[in-house]
Amino acid sequence: MAMKRFDLEFNRHGQIHDASQLTRLLAGLDGVSDLLVVSHGWNKDMADARELYDRLLGNVDRLLALRADAHFTHLAPLAPRVFAACQVFWPSKEFTEDELIPGGGVASAENSGRSDAALETVLDRLAENPDRLGDKSSPPVHKELVRRAKELIPELERSESAGADLVSTLREFLNPEHASHDDASIEFFSEEAATMFRRFEGEVIAPGAVGRRGATVVDIGAATGIRDMLKGARAAARRIANFATYYQMKARADTVGSTGVAQILRRVREQRPTVNLHLVGHSFGGRLVTAAAHALPDNTPAVTVSLLQAALSHNGFSEYFLDGERGFYRDVVATKRASGPIIITHTKNDRAVGIVYPLASRVAFQKGCALGDANDPYGGMGRNGALRTGEVSNTERTLKEAGQPYCFTQGAIYNLLADEFITDHGAVDGPEVAYAILSTARALR
Repeated sequence: MAMKRFDLEFNRHGQIHDASQLTRLLAGLDGVSDLLVVSHGWNKDMADARELYDRLLGNVDRLLALRADAHFTHLAPLAPRVFAACQVFWPSKEFTEDELIPGGGVASAENSGRSDAALETVLDRLAENPDRLGDKSSPPVHKELVRRAKELIPELERSESAGADLVSTLREFLNPEHASHDDASIEFFSEEAATMFRRFEGEVIAPGAVGRRGATVVDIGAATGIRDMLKGARAAARRIANFATYYQMKARADTVGSTGVAQILRRVREQRPTVNLHLVGHSFGGRLVTAAAHALPDNTPAVTVSLLQAALSHNGFSEYFLDGERGFYRDVVATKRASGPIIITHTKNDRAVGIVYPLASRVAFQKGCALGDANDPYGGMGRNGALRTGEVSNTERTLKEAGQPYCFTQGAIYNLLADEFITDHGAVDGPEVAYAILSTARALR
């Protein structure tokens, strides 16, 4: 029998859109031992998000039906437990690979044109301030900012002040209260605008593939590489607009997670103190569920976290990085607000996270040919896993085929290399991922 599913839709302030949804959730938890709380990432509408949930939770259902099968003995301890799912919908925005890397990373006059088109698309999307997922409404003040930004595009190549004006204009879209060191967004607001623009003019090359024996594969273009080789003022403008879009999404995920979803988790625990909570987030949804966990009290029991190609700094849980900075979400693990286990899928196949986070290196002016890799202070969990974090266990390092046992334990973090099964940023709905999620549930006795 398929598990019960409950929808919860939040607006951009983290408020529930329809209070009756919470009523149905709380009333439907009779007999439920385990609640999956699942969040999508950058999706353009409800249909996209629901399709992800149908595929991923469909695989969870199929695996739960096999708990008595001899091939899935690892799941046998879950036999007496009853699972349900809470499907979170929040006003994210679409953020496509073509906008991040026009032309797949091969520099040419044609792709310069595509870069301009991508810039205008990202600027139009920056104007949107959706209250609900799928809403494309733009307040007049945002439309005016986009108009000003677009007027600057023809001047970028011949006027340094135009680049500075563009940076200043894009900053007006953003709330600096969400700035942090782990993605260099503090520097984005504090640095002089003209200097910031110049930092984005060079090509951006993220780390290439890693061979089976650990050798770096030479990146020769679109076939293997995560690279944006376009140079100059217009390429800089597109990258800055992409960074601004990333920041908008980051701030929205933080707000919805730390206020709306965290409040729901507390309500569930007040009514059902023994229910196990399994927080599952894809892309910026990974940030959302991490923010929700971060808002829980210290030593909250029976909470697991599964971060699927998370658009989250690889220093998010770090004990220290740079000059003694702590990860923004360090207390999730340090004070056991999520008792774990925490699993993090990561892969070089994730071109989206692989190119977003090297932009932070440009903000902070980190030099090097491979930006966003494990040696860079600014990289993404979806590319590198959680770094500089003592709770990371080496007992499990790869995402496995469904049926192979995991040795997950509470209080530990597992970076699961997913090159074999996750082929791109959105491919997180397969049985291997569903099986890993259920294996975290198994660790809660």
